[in-house]
Amino acid sequence: MKKTKKKKREKQTKPRLWLNRLSLFFLFLLALIPRLYFIFVVSQPIEIPLWYGDVFHHWQIAYLSKEIGFKQGFLRLWDLKGMEYFWGLMHPLVLAILFKLTGSANILIPRLLSTVCGSASIVLLYSILKREFNWQAGLASAIFASFFPISIFNNSIGMQEELGIFLILLGIFNWPKSPGLTGLFFGLAAMERGEFWLFTLAWVGVLLIREKNFDKRIILGGVYFVLNLLYIKYLAFWTGNGIYPLYWNFLASVKGEWFIEAPIVGYRLVARQVNRGLFFFGLLGILWTFFKKPKGLLLFLFGFTNIFFLGFMLGFGAYIHGFETRIWTDRLYNWPYLFCLVLLFIFLFDIVPRKASFWHKIKFNWLLFALILGLSWQTWRPINYFWKEIGLVNYQLRKEKAARAAQYYQGGGFLISENDPILTYFLTAELGVPGDSIRGQMFDAFFYAEEDPFQNWGEFKKKFRKWLVDEDIKLIYLSSGDHKELYEQAVEKEPGWFELLESNSGNKIYRVTLEEKKD
Repeated sequence: MKKTKKKKREKQTKPRLWLNRLSLFFLFLLALIPRLYFIFVVSQPIEIPLWYGDVFHHWQIAYLSKEIGFKQGFLRLWDLKGMEYFWGLMHPLVLAILFKLTGSANILIPRLLSTVCGSASIVLLYSILKREFNWQAGLASAIFASFFPISIFNNSIGMQEELGIFLILLGIFNWPKSPGLTGLFFGLAAMERGEFWLFTLAWVGVLLIREKNFDKRIILGGVYFVLNLLYIKYLAFWTGNGIYPLYWNFLASVKGEWFIEAPIVGYRLVARQVNRGLFFFGLLGILWTFFKKPKGLLLFLFGFTNIFFLGFMLGFGAYIHGFETRIWTDRLYNWPYLFCLVLLFIFLFDIVPRKASFWHKIKFNWLLFALILGLSWQTWRPINYFWKEIGLVNYQLRKEKAARAAQYYQGGGFLISENDPILTYFLTAELGVPGDSIRGQMFDAFFYAEEDPFQNWGEFKKKFRKWLVDEDIKLIYLSSGDHKELYEQAVEKEPGWFELLESNSGNKIYRVTLEEKKD
């Protein structure tokens, strides 16, 4: 009799399980299709706005790490600009693996990675809300996130945040059933961005204080802090600073060492005041979540912590000096926007039906949802303005410039500017110049010169020549910046070392003609 009942339950459970999995798959497709449409139809794969040039910079770190850095040592990241450890390990590592697996380094790969992660995050958001509240709150949030223009735009650009948010939501989804997986995914998210490291550290601290089950606390804390210690040791080994991303993000974004102190007037003043309001809203939300311990505690902490951090950075930090109006449609605000709407949908689809069943019966909540979703599509207007009117790079022109330089490449080291990852991309990913041949001017003999090298050229030229020989520099592309002037002076001093191959629109290409002499 017991066996019969057990078999009956299994028969009832299996179809339901497959139905649930099928519904999650369709939700994933619902989110994925508009993002793919944006990449391949609306924007084209190569069209990334100028202000998202960091997409190419992230690509460069991942690609050069695969081609050069990993050959130098265990997970040694590599960049021409010296910022390889600024953002974190996880994103370049995942991209490098994808480059290896696909045999391609196309810029489409980081765009598809962020698209898939963004779409999968929507499925996780639905699953978390369904478990903690009800399926209607989850479905409304998933549908809204799938078609919210700011999410579609930012999910499909190719930046690193989508991978980090996906890992965080995986950690939230697995709590409290699998504390080890929560610790694992939070630990990996900490390696994604500096602020995610701070966030997860705070959340794990809250869980260790609030969780009554001793075993779960031990497993969560053990996995998370072991990963943290390994990461700190890794950073200390390669950078000399175990909290390198946190340290430099603080100096850059909060203290403002990398910003020109633009006056805080006009839209910057408005933005600062708005973000100060967000700071206090986030703080109150964190305190409410900590003391009230509501359903969905980790999801609430994720939302309120992000708002709190953003409000602090732009409301009280130096980041406001670099604020532009386009940032309102930027990745920084994407999750805070969605979280605020999630709060509204929890109210409409969980609280209201329990307090006012009549509204639920006439589907007032779904009518209001449709209105909010329709109004949100108006955000395509500012997105299109910032993206198309002021934000696009002339990629065809950049590719033509790269092609003119690539035609002269005949092996050896290829020296380019450290601040032009788009040039790196076209030279290597599309024009066939080997990635391990690329050299950056940030690491040349001039960069670390303590005095003007031309004041004592007779002595300095020995160092310069040795550097050219040691790095096997055969081709030099001069585009812009102080280094261009330095190399032009070096050419004047030693014309026999260089052959001008081309000068076009201020860009110059030289072949290095000196031969190594034995002492």
